[in-house]
Amino acid sequence: MGYVLKLIAVIVTITYALRLVNAQSDLLVFAGLGIVGLSVYFFFFELNKIFNHLKPKQ
Repeated sequence: MGYVLKLIAVIVTITYALRLVNAQSDLLVFAGLGIVGLSVYFFFFELNKIFNHLKPKQ
């Protein structure tokens, strides 16, 4: 259940950060891009943990 909540949090964060990317200020644009990049990294990190958890243990 915790994995699902973390993935939903990443999606919400990316959605909010995309509003910053459309901002007029350069600082807000770069901040939005940084947040999107970190969120995508965290998303794939969590997906990797989920796949490792689902793998059959030998």
